[in-house]
Amino acid sequence: MKDIQKKIFFAFFLLIFIFYFLFTFGFKIIFSVSTFLANIRPKPTPHFESKEENFIGNINIDNIPQATNSASFLVQGSVLNFNEITFFLNDEKIKKINLEEESNFQEEIEGLKEGKNTFYAIAKNKEHFKKTPTFEILYKPQKPKLEISQPQDEEKFSNAEILVKGTTDKETFIKINDTPVIVDALGNFEKTITLKNEGENIIQITAEDIAGNIETKEIKVFYQK
Repeated sequence: MKDIQKKIFFAFFLLIFIFYFLFTFGFKIIFSVSTFLANIRPKPTPHFESKEENFIGNINIDNIPQATNSASFLVQGSVLNFNEITFFLNDEKIKKINLEEESNFQEEIEGLKEGKNTFYAIAKNKEHFKKTPTFEILYKPQKPKLEISQPQDEEKFSNAEILVKGTTDKETFIKINDTPVIVDALGNFEKTITLKNEGENIIQITAEDIAGNIETKEIKVFYQK
């Protein structure tokens, strides 16, 4: 009888200890384990759709001159899904146009300064914009240098073949009697020509630079056998 009472008392004490342990430490352990397992599971990555990825828009500019002898130039081109264009010359905003219905544009840009200039345009709508490449434009209003060192004006020759020599600016094209002549890196040129007429001959030398400026000189020489 005493052994049964001891077993019952021990079982009752063990049951109280188990409940005490569970309420004191057990739920904290279960909660910590659950949190750990939840953190090691891969979380789904949220997906955001970018409006920029689905947007198609462009601006094209045609025929920007590399060099000009005028303080203004014509810019033309087209846009796709833009309704406003702003033009910048030497990083300064100079003109803005609206294109509500038209996709093509043509505008005269004024205010080039002598020497190198930069030009670009930015097309916009309510949510997007796009910038063109930056173009370099050389404004050169002066005619190119053209100096003829040989022959001299009204010089007389007994040989039909003579040498024409001279100097000009860099990046300048030379023609002697409408025939192209090579110009070296320093601007020197020379060419042997044949005098066609006995007596008076006119030699015409033309210099044209990349901006379209033209300088022409004529030399009168005489051929006498």
